[in-house]
Amino acid sequence: MMKANGWAPQPNYQEFHFNYNTINWNFKKANTDILPVNTIFIDLQPDVNTILSKMKAKTRYNINLALRKGVVVKEVGMDKLHVWYNLYRDTAYRNNIFLNDIDYFQTVLASKAENTSSPAIVKLLLAELNGEPVSAMFLVITDHRATYLYGASSSAHRNSMSTYALQWEAIRIAKTYGCTEYDMFGIPPNSNPSHPMHGLYQFKIGFGGELYHQMGCWDYPFEKDKYALFQAYEMNSKGYHL
Repeated sequence: MMKANGWAPQPNYQEFHFNYNTINWNFKKANTDILPVNTIFIDLQPDVNTILSKMKAKTRYNINLALRKGVVVKEVGMDKLHVWYNLYRDTAYRNNIFLNDIDYFQTVLASKAENTSSPAIVKLLLAELNGEPVSAMFLVITDHRATYLYGASSSAHRNSMSTYALQWEAIRIAKTYGCTEYDMFGIPPNSNPSHPMHGLYQFKIGFGGELYHQMGCWDYPFEKDKYALFQAYEMNSKGYHL
């Protein structure tokens, strides 16, 4: 993983560097990545006032605005997964992104949250305005790192800025667990306004973290013809959202 400078190399350049000094030069950059290759890490080691001071002024303003409007963020149990899913479904329809079934979240997140032997702590945070759910997120804590894994919001009360209050509370919770970094988990490679996720970039970068680029997933094909078919299948399959 390396700190990004706003530019991500094309796959052919990545393959050249990755294969350098190998015998077969056969490593191929995968068409899709299991996890986002670009992310933002927020340093949680300073006190909360210092963390706030490193945020963009608009982000700090929106956090305070959400609190002034009466947005309340609370931790809820996995019995509220259906509340999360309603917000998630609203988000998916609004942004035209792939919609996972609720069973996916039940399997991946709820089971881990209820497994006392799991090294990961999974928290479901819900933001409400006058008792109405307006946004929610999953916070995953593993050792020194806290990760914003999934987020969703209602199409109603968009001006409540509840998602800002939600992230701020997640950061505060992460610090109580001794986390030293907060992973925003997925962001476009740069601030290009034409990128379909440009709004996501502006939202996440506003919290004052550093942008990092990871290598992502790689393939080592043994049979070129079958690998070409596999690549075609991947290009036409549904992806996940950031």
